[in-house]
Amino acid sequence: MKKFARQCSITGEGMNEGFIIGDGDFYIKYEKDLITFLRDNDESPKENESLSDDFIMTEAYNLGEYYYTEWEDEDDYEYCEDENGNIIEI
Repeated sequence: MKKFARQCSITGEGMNEGFIIGDGDFYIKYEKDLITFLRDNDESPKENESLSDDFIMTEAYNLGEYYYTEWEDEDDYEYCEDENGNIIEI
């Protein structure tokens, strides 16, 4: 049985590494989903639509809006995958 520390707020997949928004308010497994999230939650979408993904990510990171982490300690595992592939809380 696979175990995971967190569940992606977008895909619902289990994750042992990924992006954390704020103080753990939201978890994102994939960079492409992080970029979409940052662009969708931007306060000035018209002004920033021409900016590169790298710039958007760097600015958000520097402002402390998100960070990346990996969970390696099994004590952090809060979810597992059942025999049908569903992610359930332990």
